[in-house]
Amino acid sequence: MNHRFTLLQPATGRDAAGQPLGGFEALGERWGDVLFQTGAETMRANTEVVIKRCSIRANYDPAVNESWRARYLGVEYEIKSAVPDSKDRRKMFLVCESVK
Repeated sequence: MNHRFTLLQPATGRDAAGQPLGGFEALGERWGDVLFQTGAETMRANTEVVIKRCSIRANYDPAVNESWRARYLGVEYEIKSAVPDSKDRRKMFLVCESVK
């Protein structure tokens, strides 16, 4: 594992009016292997959109789920899937897509 990335979880606090806070809070940096898949360009709502996808292999953490995000090299990625590595149960794969 030779790349540092940051895990982000949805903010859990509430503001003064009792409304849930929006956004994400960082949980700290982790080590992992970040692999980029080929990008894709598509049209959405008459606008060209570039989608970046990556896979991060990291140490297994049962708390990580699809509501979390990962930040790598300043870019935030939505975690689309968090699955255990079938060859090494101490590891997991985070399948991610860039956030627009």
